[in-house]
Amino acid sequence: MTLDINTKKMTIMGVSFENWVIFKSVWYVLSTNMIEGWQPTVGDVEKLRDEALALGIV
Repeated sequence: MTLDINTKKMTIMGVSFENWVIFKSVWYVLSTNMIEGWQPTVGDVEKLRDEALALGIV
């Protein structure tokens, strides 16, 4: 499985991001965990984005 990443639109699997740091952080988390065999869903991407926003990662 590969992630559908669009760096110009800042989307991962169709989920939009408004903050570059959060976008890159979620991308890193997804890619490193996929090495271990995890196959994320769109819901997973949304959850990670929302959790990063709630934690104030900037």
